[in-house]
Amino acid sequence: MEEAADIFGWPNYYMPFLVRAGHLKPLGKPPQNARKWFATVEIERMSCDPEWLDKAVRIVEKQIQEMNKKQRGKEPEASFGHVMPAGM
Repeated sequence: MEEAADIFGWPNYYMPFLVRAGHLKPLGKPPQNARKWFATVEIERMSCDPEWLDKAVRIVEKQIQEMNKKQRGKEPEASFGHVMPAGM
Protein backbone atom coordinates (compact mmCIF):
# COMPACT_ATOMS: atom_id res chain seq x y z
CA MET A 1 0.00 0.00 0.00
CA GLU A 2 2.93 2.32 0.63
CA GLU A 3 3.91 2.35 -3.04
CA ALA A 4 0.33 3.12 -4.11
CA ALA A 5 0.14 5.97 -1.60
CA ASP A 6 3.41 7.34 -3.01
CA ILE A 7 2.00 7.34 -6.55
CA PHE A 8 -1.02 9.32 -5.36
CA GLY A 9 1.16 11.59 -3.24
CA TRP A 10 -0.94 10.82 -0.15
CA PRO A 11 -0.09 9.63 3.35
CA ASN A 12 -0.19 5.86 3.84
CA TYR A 13 -3.15 6.05 6.21
CA TYR A 14 -5.48 7.12 3.36
CA MET A 15 -5.28 3.74 1.66
CA PRO A 16 -7.16 1.53 4.17
CA PHE A 17 -10.04 4.03 4.17
CA LEU A 18 -10.34 3.76 0.39
CA VAL A 19 -10.13 -0.05 0.42
CA ARG A 20 -12.80 -0.33 3.15
CA ALA A 21 -15.08 2.01 1.20
CA GLY A 22 -14.62 -0.12 -1.94
CA HIS A 23 -13.20 2.84 -3.87
CA LEU A 24 -9.82 1.14 -4.25
CA LYS A 25 -9.80 -2.58 -4.99
CA PRO A 26 -6.77 -4.76 -4.19
CA LEU A 27 -5.75 -7.65 -6.42
CA GLY A 28 -7.26 -10.99 -5.49
CA LYS A 29 -9.45 -11.28 -2.41
CA PRO A 30 -7.08 -10.73 0.51
CA PRO A 31 -8.34 -11.11 4.09
CA GLN A 32 -8.97 -7.87 5.96
CA ASN A 33 -5.69 -7.99 7.89
CA ALA A 34 -3.52 -9.20 4.97
CA ARG A 35 -1.12 -7.15 2.88
CA LYS A 36 -2.86 -5.61 -0.13
CA TRP A 37 -1.44 -5.54 -3.66
CA PHE A 38 -2.58 -3.22 -6.44
CA ALA A 39 -1.96 -3.12 -10.20
CA THR A 40 0.45 -0.26 -10.88
CA VAL A 41 -1.21 0.49 -14.22
CA GLU A 42 -4.58 0.97 -12.46
CA ILE A 43 -3.10 3.13 -9.69
CA GLU A 44 -1.42 5.33 -12.31
CA ARG A 45 -4.67 5.58 -14.29
CA MET A 46 -6.64 6.59 -11.19
CA SER A 47 -3.96 9.10 -10.16
CA CYS A 48 -4.66 10.97 -13.43
CA ASP A 49 -8.46 10.95 -13.04
CA PRO A 50 -9.62 14.16 -11.28
CA GLU A 51 -13.12 12.76 -10.61
CA TRP A 52 -11.75 9.60 -8.99
CA LEU A 53 -9.27 11.63 -6.92
CA ASP A 54 -11.98 14.06 -5.80
CA LYS A 55 -14.23 11.24 -4.64
CA ALA A 56 -11.33 9.50 -2.91
CA VAL A 57 -10.41 12.61 -0.94
CA ARG A 58 -14.05 13.16 0.06
CA ILE A 59 -14.31 9.53 1.25
CA VAL A 60 -11.19 9.82 3.41
CA GLU A 61 -12.16 13.22 4.83
CA LYS A 62 -15.64 11.95 5.75
CA GLN A 63 -14.32 8.81 7.44
CA ILE A 64 -11.68 10.74 9.39
CA GLN A 65 -14.32 13.25 10.44
CA GLU A 66 -16.57 10.40 11.68
CA MET A 67 -13.67 8.83 13.60
CA ASN A 68 -12.86 12.14 15.24
CA LYS A 69 -16.51 12.68 16.16
CA LYS A 70 -16.63 9.25 17.83
CA GLN A 71 -13.43 9.95 19.75
CA ARG A 72 -14.70 13.35 20.93
CA GLY A 73 -17.94 11.71 22.07
CA LYS A 74 -16.10 9.46 24.50
CA GLU A 75 -15.78 11.05 27.90
CA PRO A 76 -12.84 10.07 30.06
CA GLU A 77 -13.80 7.90 32.99
CA ALA A 78 -13.94 9.73 36.30
CA SER A 79 -10.94 9.18 38.51
CA PHE A 80 -11.79 8.81 42.16
CA GLY A 81 -8.23 9.05 43.39
CA HIS A 82 -7.01 6.81 46.16
CA VAL A 83 -9.53 4.69 48.06
CA MET A 84 -8.81 4.53 51.76
CA PRO A 85 -9.63 1.36 53.68
CA ALA A 86 -12.46 1.62 56.20
CA GLY A 87 -11.44 2.54 59.75
CA MET A 88 -8.56 4.82 58.84
